[in-house]
Amino acid sequence: MDLIRALEGAKTKDELEDLGIEYLSVDVDKRKTKEVIRAELLAEAEKLQPEAPRTAAEKPVVTSKSNTGARMARNVNTGRVMPWTAAMAKFSHMEEV
Repeated sequence: MDLIRALEGAKTKDELEDLGIEYLSVDVDKRKTKEVIRAELLAEAEKLQPEAPRTAAEKPVVTSKSNTGARMARNVNTGRVMPWTAAMAKFSHMEEV
């Protein structure tokens, strides 16, 4: 069973909780929204998967802060850079750049 696909296809918080407990040994807080729970479990599942070595074309490009001083965040898994929000600070796969 592909855990990431199962997490993405889960329709209820109960399904997400069952997958989290069974495969990741993580007890979820059901007071959070379904999408937040899903994002947290996906981040945990991605940590378990072996990472293939990246080629030079696949390596993320890290950009510095712009001249305007806007805060930016980078997804450590995909390398995508986007404007930073306080909500992103909760996710382990996001880092401020």
